[in-house]
Amino acid sequence: MPALTDAQRRIAELTTLNQLAQTLNRALDLRDALDTALPLIVELMGLQTGWIFLRDESDSFRLVARHDLPPAISYPGAAWSGDCSCQDLCLRGRLQQAVNVVRCSRLRHAVGDKRSLAQHASVAIHSGDDVLGILNVATTKFGRFTPAQLQLLSAIGFQLGTAIARARLYDQVKIRRVQEQATLLKLSQELLGAEGIESALQRLVRVGARLLEADACAYIEADETNGCAVLAAVHGWQLPPGVMPPICLDPANPHLWYLPDISADLVGDALDELPPLLRSQRFRGHLGIGVEIGGVPVGLLVVNSYAPRHFLPDEAQLLALLGSQLAQTLERERLHQEALARQRLEQELDIARTIQGSFLPDHCLQVPGYQLGAFYRAARQVGGDFYDFISLPPEGEATPVVSGVGSSRRDQELEFWRTGRLAARGSSRRPQPAAEPGRFGIVIADVTDKGVPAALFMVLSRTVIRASASDGRAPAAVLDQANRLILDDARSGLFVTSFYGVLDTRNHTFAYANGGHNYPLHYRAATGRVEQLAAQGIVLGIVPAPRFEQLVTTLEPGDVICLYTDGVTEAMNARRQLFDEERLIEVLRRTGHLSPDEIIGRILDAVTSFCAGAPQNDDITLVVVKRAA
Repeated sequence: MPALTDAQRRIAELTTLNQLAQTLNRALDLRDALDTALPLIVELMGLQTGWIFLRDESDSFRLVARHDLPPAISYPGAAWSGDCSCQDLCLRGRLQQAVNVVRCSRLRHAVGDKRSLAQHASVAIHSGDDVLGILNVATTKFGRFTPAQLQLLSAIGFQLGTAIARARLYDQVKIRRVQEQATLLKLSQELLGAEGIESALQRLVRVGARLLEADACAYIEADETNGCAVLAAVHGWQLPPGVMPPICLDPANPHLWYLPDISADLVGDALDELPPLLRSQRFRGHLGIGVEIGGVPVGLLVVNSYAPRHFLPDEAQLLALLGSQLAQTLERERLHQEALARQRLEQELDIARTIQGSFLPDHCLQVPGYQLGAFYRAARQVGGDFYDFISLPPEGEATPVVSGVGSSRRDQELEFWRTGRLAARGSSRRPQPAAEPGRFGIVIADVTDKGVPAALFMVLSRTVIRASASDGRAPAAVLDQANRLILDDARSGLFVTSFYGVLDTRNHTFAYANGGHNYPLHYRAATGRVEQLAAQGIVLGIVPAPRFEQLVTTLEPGDVICLYTDGVTEAMNARRQLFDEERLIEVLRRTGHLSPDEIIGRILDAVTSFCAGAPQNDDITLVVVKRAA
């Protein structure tokens, strides 16, 4: 085979050097890189054997790569223990030349096939001034190394030093990342178990200062409500004696727009004069990251140093991770507080529901010759519907007021709520005589709202209607009086639809008036027809002098009167169709022969079947009165 020309040899060497460089650059594991690179080095030098030592922190050398060792010094074996000439020379600083020809102590004392090797060329592997290791290549023809070969071997040693330094740096970074991740994981667990948001924030800023090896770390909260920036948690700041976070840092700028994201000279790079407390810290190095929740900025997480410092991109990324944990902590605390508030509200609503339930009759009246049934279910925990049964004095007999002495203000107020009139000064209300069982009032009403506002307005409405009706006045007069009292006391903008009727069980008449409520239904057993009790009137709480029409109907044996709220007829299915009054009339027509409780059950079944699982959007109230057949 013809010998290569100098140009061809140079091209081959450069090609191999390029391949070696790519191999070293691609490899992240140091041992794999050296195991792959050593055969290329030996081949490039035209040799057979080579090995590499690396120096550790204790100045000991470890064999990390080998290629085609002769049997006499195969590894592992006795030849690799004891003294080593090249290592001794390296430790004494005598491998300073580019290439050193060393008589190998291992080859000299080895027993067996040495392949005629006695010496090797040693190249110190450098990274700057640090000696990282030794590259050894062995041959029997050292005297024939040309200057070009020596220069090539030196270049290889330089490439190895660069690759080893990079690999070690990568390992250090990897170890640091593992440590950072472990710290972040531990921090996350501690934040989850923190007793309060203050201790969680304080823990986070301490960890932030330690992870970024900074002098100080702080979380500055943007208080949009008060238009200021608040130092919520801090580590490493010099605060005035006795002053602890939260501290108003900037009373005029909640987001500190003038601070740079990153700076080695905070005061010089700020776009405006720093707040006094921040300026007094004399920080130079600065790194800040905005904290956002759902895309809305809520504050700023900053780390600072007293000396000028250029924070690196990976440090900014680490601070961003801390900022993300901070945002999660703040959001978790917000959700926790909302959950506590909901829990308190649920407890309060449970109490309100119990109180509201106490305003409704706990049982239906027992009236000879009649059966009564009632049902109430709120769409929410509390609602605005109500019904009531009111025992009345005999027709034409009002509750008298006699004169006397010692009348109290409370007596006057009770008289006002009962009759709508103030008792004369110096008078007191005597006890009301027991009502005869022949007459009683029936009320059903619906406040035009839901939830707590409707429940409160329901209490007012029920009180004034009961007070207005208790002296036995006519239904139209009751609604007129109740409307006036509601207008006098209510300023909420709510109003109430109501229906009030008086049943006289002696002559079986039912006198009634309507304040804008759904028309009750009258089932006539004799004909099977259902009629509306269509008295005209306006809702209570809107106009000061409304007109209420008063009508009378007669209940024959087996007749049924069904009072209801719009939660029944306006119940809606998934196709947004209403149950409507026609369906209610049909149910009442088919069930009029049943008892009031059974009629109510059939109506509720029909509504439930019609809605087919659609949610109840309004309170449902039913009152059914039936004359015995």
